[in-house]
Amino acid sequence: MTIERNQQILALIEKLSNSARLAQDLSLSDTEQLLAMALLDLQTKLYSISPGELRNFTRTVANVAEFKLRAPANDTERVQAGESGQNGQVPIVG
Repeated sequence: MTIERNQQILALIEKLSNSARLAQDLSLSDTEQLLAMALLDLQTKLYSISPGELRNFTRTVANVAEFKLRAPANDTERVQAGESGQNGQVPIVG
């Protein structure tokens, strides 16, 4: 990618970000979500993120979200946000 193309993509990202904020302010959630997807697409192109890398990232995020929602097992104690397993608590990972 050329520097000029990257600058154009950055300008487009800024315009879409502003539009997404406006859509949110206007309670246009479907439009906001579509703009967010377009932003993600542009960012993956700008930073040369492969489809596989994006897939792995989204799986990780989904696992973290599921981890936060899942009830702890009987023999484990849930790790609170910002804590680590170093204090004797065992995180539940699916």
